[in-house]
Parts: sequence; C-alpha cells; structure tokens
Amino acid sequence: MKPNIILITTDQQRKDSMSGYGFSNAQTPHLDRLAKEGVVFERSYCTSPVCTPSRASLYSGKYVSKHGAWNVGTALPEDEKLLSHRLTEAGYRTHHIGKAHFQPYLSPLEQSRESILTGWEQNFESFDGPYYGFQTVELAMGHSLYGGCGHYGMWLKQRSGRTTFEASSDCREKFGGEAYDWQIKESDHSSWWTAERAAVFLKEQKERAEQPFFLSIGFQDPHHPHAVPVERTGKINKSAMQPPQYMEGELQDKPPHFEAVHAGDWSPDHPMHGMFPMAGQSSNRFDYRLVHEEDAIKGKAYYYAMVEMIDEAVGRILQALNQNELDQNTIIIFTTDHGELLGDHGIWMKGPFHYEQLVNIPFIIHGPSYFPAGRADAIISLVDVVPTILELCEISIPSGLDGVSFKQLLLGQSASIRAAALIEHVDDPGGLRLKTVVTERYKCTIYYGEYGKQAGELYDLFEDPAEMINLWGNAQYNGIKFSMMHLLLQELEKLERREGRDVYA
Repeated sequence: MKPNIILITTDQQRKDSMSGYGFSNAQTPHLDRLAKEGVVFERSYCTSPVCTPSRASLYSGKYVSKHGAWNVGTALPEDEKLLSHRLTEAGYRTHHIGKAHFQPYLSPLEQSRESILTGWEQNFESFDGPYYGFQTVELAMGHSLYGGCGHYGMWLKQRSGRTTFEASSDCREKFGGEAYDWQIKESDHSSWWTAERAAVFLKEQKERAEQPFFLSIGFQDPHHPHAVPVERTGKINKSAMQPPQYMEGELQDKPPHFEAVHAGDWSPDHPMHGMFPMAGQSSNRFDYRLVHEEDAIKGKAYYYAMVEMIDEAVGRILQALNQNELDQNTIIIFTTDHGELLGDHGIWMKGPFHYEQLVNIPFIIHGPSYFPAGRADAIISLVDVVPTILELCEISIPSGLDGVSFKQLLLGQSASIRAAALIEHVDDPGGLRLKTVVTERYKCTIYYGEYGKQAGELYDLFEDPAEMINLWGNAQYNGIKFSMMHLLLQELEKLERREGRDVYA
C-alpha cells in the first residue's frame, strides 16, 4: 500500500527556533521527536525568502522563474500542476488545512485586510474546494492579529461571536517584530484550530484506510505580528533571549539596499519599492536603528513562544495519527516557507537579503517504516520535495520539474543530490532582482540591471558563517567568484527548459 503523506508548513520560521537543531530559544519536544525518529536536513534551502513564491515552489517542484508567482501580491497560475493534482490523480484523498497563500489577498477568495475586519468569513460558507488540486480545503489567511478569516474565521465566530480581539504592546516603536499581548483564548487560536481540524480529518481517514491520503497543513505562525495569547505571556522567559546579532558598520560592504532598509531611508523610486507590492510605500520604511534592545529581546521571545504553540499543535496531530492507527504507514514532512531575520544584521522580517537566517530553513522528514533516522548535510531545495514524495509513493516523476528526488539520501545510498541550491527574489523588471547560488562552502548573489553593475555578494560560509564579510570586491577571490557565477549560469540555463523541451527548439 502506498504511504500516506502529511506535509506541515509554518510561516517565517528560523532553524534556531527548534531544539532538534541544537538550539534552546524554544522548547519543541514534539518536533524533537520527529527529528529523533526522522531525518534532519542541515542544508535545506527555500527558493525565495518570501511566502507566495516559496510555497509555489514547494508544491510545484519548480523555481520561481518557472512557476511565475514571483512575490507576495501575485497568484500562482491555476493551471500550474501541483503535488496535490498529481496525488489526486494517483488515487489519493487530498485535503489542505490552514494557510496556502497561492493567491494574493485581493483575489476572489482571499480579500483585502479591510474585508477581514468586516466579515471575510462569509465568503467561505459555501466553499470547501476543489482548490489548486486539493479535493477539499479548510483555509486560513492572514496572520495572528489579522488572521481571523476564511474557514478558520467561520469557526472562530461560531465559538466566540467575533473574529478580532484586542491586543496591546508596550514596545516603544512598531517595527514589525514587536510583541503583542493578545486577548484571545489559546483554544481559539489558529494553531489550535489547525490541529483540531487535522485530528478530525485523520479520524475520518481511519474509516477509509484502504485509500491513501495527502494532508497538507499550513500554520499561520510565527509570522509577524508577534502576538501571543495573554494566558501564556507570563510563561515567556525573556531573560533567556540574546539581543539580535548586529555589528555597527557591518552593512557597509553590502549592496546599498541593505543599509537603506536598516535606516528606513529608501524612497518610492528606489529598487526596494518592489519588495512588498501589496503594502503601502510607507508601511515598510521603518528606521530599525530606533529599536530598543529590550523591545528587540521581547519581540524575539514572543516569536519563539509562537513556535512553542505550533509544537504543541503538532503534538496533538501526532497523537491523533497514533490513536487512529495511521502512524506506521504515514510519512511526515515538517518545514517552512522561509526564515526571519529578527533584527540580525540590523534588519527585521524578510526581503531581498539572502542571509542564512532567511534561506537556510528547518526541514525534517519522518518515516521510520520507510527509511532510517539520521542527519544529513547534503544540500536540498524545496523544489526537491515534489519529486521525492512522488518517488516515495512509487509515482513516476514527470519531466519539467526543477527538483531532484532525495530518496537515495534517505536510504543512505547517496551522499548528495545537487551541487548547489538556487534562490531568487522579485523576478520583476520593475523591482529589485537578485539570484543566489549556494554550495557547500560558498554563496554568490548577483543583481540585475543598472543596480547589478555596482552590487554583488560573495561569502565563504566555512570561514565566515555569519556572512559579515562580503568578498565580492576582494581580488584574491576573483577565481572563486567567477567559478560561482559560472555555476549560477549553469543553474539558470536549466530554467530555459519547459516540460523537458528546450524553449528554443
């Protein structure tokens, strides 16, 4: 019998938020169990440090330049064939719970923020799929303070009679990562709802055990705003937090937009204007130099508390899987769309900065019945998930995918599957465009257009894992730089192929 598949994603989660990776910022015993019994990847990379493009790559097996959903505010084309389509065609029962974010919030189903606050959930009363290949869906959109919408919003209103709740923050500035004490019950939180709905689905699957299932789960957290129910804010240990890692002057050898964002002085005609096309031009221009250290520490502490709530929800899902006797025949993948800077390098949230905190993401695959536990140092990319799942499910891998199956890594039959990972950001002629290639030791980023004539990045991740020293202008590294640029060209050449055929043929 083919294995069941559970794909769990979070939103904007760093590797150092999981104790299974050796960090103590958050206590994640249930994720630690997955790590102990599964395979933990140390060098897993997203394809873009922004939600929609990265998620589209995860589900399509294609890089951003191929699937076309290049930033937040764009839509993944509805004719793009996703993992959900392929597993449905193979006879799987397919269902998605939580955040998908394949479309912008202004699409017919995912309305504007203003609509969220005035009853967005009404649009979902008669809708449960199909949706992007999933037979059925239960959707949640937005994040924390403005996330009470979709099917989750309907559930929330039925329980509490409302979809929004007051929140307060004593942080002196609103910098995106500030902490909020949120007047919502833990049992009304989206993470709780996500676990509850997953448990219901798993119970239903026990009655139809002859049919394999694909359950896709998308948690809204720990994306900003960093809001935690007041029931647990008193349990947060701020004293254990370290200040963000930033050294005065470290951005001077970086491309100009790093310092511009740090100081909040980029203007509407700056290339950064394409960073978040759905947001107002002023909403993302905050001077991060104004963030007080104690506020930064509190913002970080609340972020990790959000991860701990996700871990508890994952524990409930694992319990339901076991209670319904589905655990032995189920493969679980846990990952995220991208990371979060949390003030490191003087910048918060995300954007066109391919630091490891943003692009090197947590990735655990759990399937003791199918492959042994272990840790892997091999480079993988989110585009590799589709071919890997298809091969594990004994489904033929179609041509035209950018990903490579890492089943051989899981079985210990290979030490690596790719020499490098490709990361892209804002593939739009009118905005800031950059592409990065990262190998075992080096990382190289090139920029396009006039901006590219003055900007570039090169890092030695062995000697400088914190990426403090940009070697782009160091003549001693010209050989390595040219070698990395050549490698990047080779990766980009692969993007000129569609469904196995050269576009020039």
